Amino acid sequence: MKPTRRTILLLTGIVLLGAAAFWAVGARETQLAAAAARPPVPDLSNAPAPFRAAVDEADARARTFGRAQQGLEDLAALYHANGRYPEALVCYEGLRRLDPTNPRWYHRPASILAGFGQADEAIALWQRTVELAPDYQPAHLRLGDLLFKANRTSEAAAAYEAVLRQDPNEPYALLGLARIDLEADRLEAARQRLETALAQSRGTLGYDLLVTLYEQLGQPDRALALRSAAKASGAHRDPPDPWIDELLAVCYDPFRLALSAGTLAREGQPDEAIALLWRAIELAPGDVAVRFQLALLARDQKDLATAREQLRRCTVLAPDFPDAWYHLSVLQNDAGDRTAAERTLIEGLNQCPDSPGLHLLRAQRLRDAGRTGEAVAAFRQSIRLRPNEPEAYVELGIMLVRSGNEAEGVRNFLAAWEAEPGNPAALSLLAFQAISSGDEAEARHWMDQVALQPRLPRAQADALRNAFRQRFGQLP
Repeated sequence: MKPTRRTILLLTGIVLLGAAAFWAVGARETQLAAAAARPPVPDLSNAPAPFRAAVDEADARARTFGRAQQGLEDLAALYHANGRYPEALVCYEGLRRLDPTNPRWYHRPASILAGFGQADEAIALWQRTVELAPDYQPAHLRLGDLLFKANRTSEAAAAYEAVLRQDPNEPYALLGLARIDLEADRLEAARQRLETALAQSRGTLGYDLLVTLYEQLGQPDRALALRSAAKASGAHRDPPDPWIDELLAVCYDPFRLALSAGTLAREGQPDEAIALLWRAIELAPGDVAVRFQLALLARDQKDLATAREQLRRCTVLAPDFPDAWYHLSVLQNDAGDRTAAERTLIEGLNQCPDSPGLHLLRAQRLRDAGRTGEAVAAFRQSIRLRPNEPEAYVELGIMLVRSGNEAEGVRNFLAAWEAEPGNPAALSLLAFQAISSGDEAEARHWMDQVALQPRLPRAQADALRNAFRQRFGQLP
């Protein structure tokens, strides 16, 4: 018998009611599970007010029918982004029970546990992450790094190779395999990988290892050339990690925002860095360190109006902070406003009379104005306040030599060398003075140092060699 329209509507209603009931049961179970997974709200009395409000709202959502899981996700992100790691770990554990196939709930807590030195737990979570998200390279890279530290080199190599199957020139994976090659004494394989990693990372990854490797391979010229063109240091740099980086959107900690801004600036993302610094200032308007960081970054981006304004605010908020006075005066002078620059410098010295940097800037200004006697006194005052820095010695020495007091000038160059052995400016001046005075033994001594100093520009080193040849003949 053909069903009537009424029968069809009745059956449809029954199905919909059943589905709604099923959904309601599931939502209720999720609500109960999310509520049970919530950690107790910690003491946030010293935290920024926006963070406290966001935690309260997310905690309430985690107890709300139909919104519980989202509330728990928000809580996890808030706690993680703001350094409340024990609470974040509790939230992530609950999320793994509620949503066991979401790789973020394994990856993010793994990064926390790795930072705590809990390698086995972090490795297990990252192994599950790459199972769920085999294309997410940061998880493979972090897993490889942790396995390498745990001396599980074959597993580490497999993690790095998984990345290279997606991108054969990925620099972090190449660096990881190169470290494994070095440990196994496969020097030529390591060299090839390090050279590619260095090129692909624009000179920021693998530099230190490659310099050492060139020396081990008996290629000191290549090691010296690489040192001369150095862009990086041995500081560790984590690979970009979008699943961690996205937490910055809910970070309310000015220090963490400023730290992340510094990383972004070094990675060539100044606009993003500046945006984080403005957020940090909104949270902590009186934080001089953040404003100073913003000022220098704005200066580097040629936003001189912002740079000057932030430096001026620094001088108001912290009159005893000499670096703000120094950089503000320099910017004003560079803009041609010498009256303002001089006023800022004098006020800075009044507020910070023991600042060697401000006395050095005063000495430079006096020298440029032809007020030699006052400049000498200012240089010497800077040296008295900071005797372990070479710059004031060098500039005072140059001025003394030019005024005819060569012996005292050379003594200042030597003092600069003692303050910083290897200082390129002091080395160049000492070598040139020895050559000019005809002291061949002394000139040879300094030319030996020139050959060992990669920071001395090649053109300057070549000019010194030519001067030596013209005066004494061929270098040995």
